[in-house]
This record gives sequence, structure tokens and C-alpha cells, in this order.
Amino acid sequence: MSLPGRPDWSWQELGWYAVTLLLFAGLLYFADTREFLRAIARVDRSTFGIAVAVGLSSLFVWAWVWHRFFGQLGITATAAKTVRLFFSGHFLNSITPLGQFGGEPVMAYIIADTTDTEYEGALAAVVSSDMVNAVPFFTFTIGGVVYLYLFGSLHGFLFDVGWIALLILLVGGGLAYLLWSPDGTLGRAALGLLSAIERRVSWGEGVLQSLQDRVRRTEALFERAGRDRTFLLTTIAGSHLAIVAQIISLYVVFLAMDLEPTFVPLYFIVNLSTIATLSPTPGGSGTYEAAFSWLMTLFYSVDLATALTAAVLFRLTTYWPGLLVGFLTLLTLDREGDVEPPQDAEL
Repeated sequence: MSLPGRPDWSWQELGWYAVTLLLFAGLLYFADTREFLRAIARVDRSTFGIAVAVGLSSLFVWAWVWHRFFGQLGITATAAKTVRLFFSGHFLNSITPLGQFGGEPVMAYIIADTTDTEYEGALAAVVSSDMVNAVPFFTFTIGGVVYLYLFGSLHGFLFDVGWIALLILLVGGGLAYLLWSPDGTLGRAALGLLSAIERRVSWGEGVLQSLQDRVRRTEALFERAGRDRTFLLTTIAGSHLAIVAQIISLYVVFLAMDLEPTFVPLYFIVNLSTIATLSPTPGGSGTYEAAFSWLMTLFYSVDLATALTAAVLFRLTTYWPGLLVGFLTLLTLDREGDVEPPQDAEL
């Protein structure tokens, strides 16, 4: 992945952008483009402006989580600089195909470069923050399924979703425990693998030794990040405010469209459609709007054009403003120093 100013697109990356455009084109075709444009034109702009402000606040909550881990790991960065670093990372992950699958190494390099800290500490902070920020999507989903099971009507689809969310949360929680635990299970496994490689090759001894040292440092820093359980619990609890902000933002989007917002559908649409951002398209574009539109037609008696309008407007409250701010903050980071990612770091 190249930073702005260094265009170096591969055919694979261009292919995913093409997939995104095709998905949008297909959605517009099946939704009736003219009806979609009419629905956009009917939106109350002042009400929608409130939705943008509320939706954008969710990104500041996630930036707050970054700042918490920066402090925990001794990374010196003011609150304002942390926000700029977070939005820069949001921009890089969102414009890059596969950015959601491994953008952390590049962001860790940028953080280390602009805060004069070690790379391993920056990586531990970013990965730990990402794990904490992902938790609310699953806890909210599980909580919603349990609520419907006890007090409402639980459809087979949502029942299956609840089990999947619980399974992902348990697996992710187990991985987080191993990363933050002082028992060193993952570190020993990585060191064992490197030792086995070292015994079987007659070259690269210095490189392997360096990797082993980095594994030990990274393991110690992850253990430091998760040492304080009270810190972790309060940070996870605070990160749930981001999802609350997104639910409120979608509520206001519906008001701007003159649709009657119902809490339970809003709750599930926000949480379940987020899974589509894990697709290989840039920022989950195309797949997110398709998933959102499908969920909306599942919960509401609306046509596809109305559902797509809601999807696009909601993304304009959370995704696209973050891209604009992230691009501007990345430019300011560039002015602070020469931020060039290492050759082996890819999104």
C-alpha cells in the first residue's frame, strides 16, 4: 500500500475497486436509479446534518480507546494528536483493498515514526485498540438476540446470528486473553517456530535472532497493555458508546427521510451490517451498502431504492466524513516528518 502522493496500484487492487463500482451499479440498477435520486432529494437537510454530527462522534470514541492504550504503553501523544493518528489510520484502511485485514502494521509504523516510540509498542497499542473496538458489535448483537428471545419474537435468522456472534466473541476473547496474558503462550509458540527454522537453515542466523528479540519485546508489551483488568473493562465499556452513537445517527437519518424509526430494527441493522466491512473491497464499500439494504428490507416494508438511500445516507454520517478528515490529518502528519512505510508492510 502506498501513502498519498505515491500512486502504485496493482492489478489486484484495481480489481477490487472495479468490484466495488459493479456492486454499486448493480444496486442502483435493481433499486431504480430515478427513485433513488428522488428519495435523496426528499431528505430534510438540517435533520441530516444532526445525523452527520452524531455519526462522526463514534469515530472520536474509537480514537479515545487509542489514547487510552497509548497512555497504558507509555506512548507520548496528546489527545489532539491521537485523534489525528486515528483518523489517518481510518483513511488508510478505508481506501485500501484488504485494508481491514492487516492495516495495523502500517499504522504502527506511522505511530512509531511520529511519536518517537518503538514499533512493537505502537503495534501492541493499535492491535489492542482494534480488538476492544470490535467487542461492542458482538455484545450488542448477542444482547439483542437474548432480549428478543426473552421478551419478543426471535426469528430463525437472528437466532443463527446470535450463535455466530457468540462463537466469534469467544474465539476473539480467547485470542485477546492469550495476547494480554502473562503466561506467554503465543510468545513461546512463536519462539519455538523460529528456533525450529533456525535449526534447519544454515543462513539468516542474525535475522532469526533479531526476530526472536522482537517477539519477546512485543509479547512483553501486549502483556503490559492487558495487565490492568479494570483498565480493560472500563475501556471496553466506553467503546460501546460508539455503537450507541451510530444507532442514534441512523435513527436521525430515518427521521430525515420521513421514515418511522423502530428501535429493534435500527439496533440490528447497525450491528449486523458492520460485518460486511470485512469484505475485500475498499472500506467494505458496495458490500456494506448491499448488506444494509437487504437487512432494511428484511425489517421494514420498504422498496430497495428507499433501503439503498438509507444505506448511502448512513455511510455519509460515519464513513465518508471520516475519510475526508483522515485525508487531511494524514497530510498534517506528513508535514511533521517523512512518513514512509517499511517495504515489507502491507495493508
